[in-house]
Amino acid sequence: MNTKIIRALIFKELKQIIRDPSNWLVSFVIPLLLLFVFGYGMSFNLKNIGVDLVLEDSSGKAALDLANSYIDSEYFVTNVVHSMEDAKGHMESGKSCGIIRIPENFSKSFAKRDNKTAIQIIGDGSDPNTASYVEGYAQGIFTKWMLSSSFNQSSKKPLSPTLNIVDRLWFNPSSETVNFIIAGILTMILSIVGTFLTSLVVAREWERGTMEAMIATPISIWEIIISKIIPYFVLASVSFILAIIYSVSIFNVPIQCSLFPMVLLNCVFITVSLLIGLIISTTAKDQFVASMAAFSITFMPTMMLSGFIFEIKSMPMWIQCLTYIFPARYYVSSIRTLLMVGDIWTVLLRDLAVLCLMMVVFFFILKRKTKKSVE
Repeated sequence: MNTKIIRALIFKELKQIIRDPSNWLVSFVIPLLLLFVFGYGMSFNLKNIGVDLVLEDSSGKAALDLANSYIDSEYFVTNVVHSMEDAKGHMESGKSCGIIRIPENFSKSFAKRDNKTAIQIIGDGSDPNTASYVEGYAQGIFTKWMLSSSFNQSSKKPLSPTLNIVDRLWFNPSSETVNFIIAGILTMILSIVGTFLTSLVVAREWERGTMEAMIATPISIWEIIISKIIPYFVLASVSFILAIIYSVSIFNVPIQCSLFPMVLLNCVFITVSLLIGLIISTTAKDQFVASMAAFSITFMPTMMLSGFIFEIKSMPMWIQCLTYIFPARYYVSSIRTLLMVGDIWTVLLRDLAVLCLMMVVFFFILKRKTKKSVE
């Protein structure tokens, strides 16, 4: 390989990148837009859920105290009604997401300690995710209320010693959704900049006719490949750095790892993404087909099959097996560990080994696909 030729080709690619506004849009504007939309718009920490509290026992001290626990909760916007028919109508019309019913004999049952103290929780099953939150929050508030020391002291029948429950979450103590999903957003950004942009590179040159001119010159296949990878590698790296700065400064995302493992992981994953994009571009030779292929092969699996949004273990077994062929699965696992836990080399080395194997395979596939001939 001739280093002068490689430098000249890299300079040519950089000039094309600078001249094309779409490169700036995809590399810098879209990543920041993704961070903004997902950071502010996507949250698994649902609060202020509208529910109806059916208070059939409106005179009992225990029922009123429990009702106040639900009214004062930050998780619910509670509308107190006295009829199940009213509550049912509200949920059918979409005005509420659930019903919490305190039956008329609640206070008496609680005073007797006859193990029949119960409430009814109903969730809107048309939205299973919100319904599960309604059920979980309502049960948690009820359990906490049942274990409260105030009723232990005032009850006629002694209870067991009060339990002191302390919630402790490792690695994401604030339970902020953005800390969890930032790994997936970074994966999407690198997939867009790496795979999507490079999928258009060679296809664009075939459409413009410049590839035929390059083939006629004494340039080797490896010189062409390297000159295509290096400029977009730099572009993807800059985009990643800006995304990290934005995440830390705007969303206060913690970074628990040291610099070296993060740089190592990103270098390997960016290279894999670039190679996939070049393989698509070389095969398709059409920008529209290449962009659609890049979207289908990288962007959609990153969203659905990487563990970014949906837990892989909850998927059918054949889908779980399918996720192993996508590089995003391994990157999401490692970058999430690095950001939230730290330098856990057992996880990092496992994922890096697979990504490096993919990188070698994609290199040779690209070498075979890139031919110095016009077909």
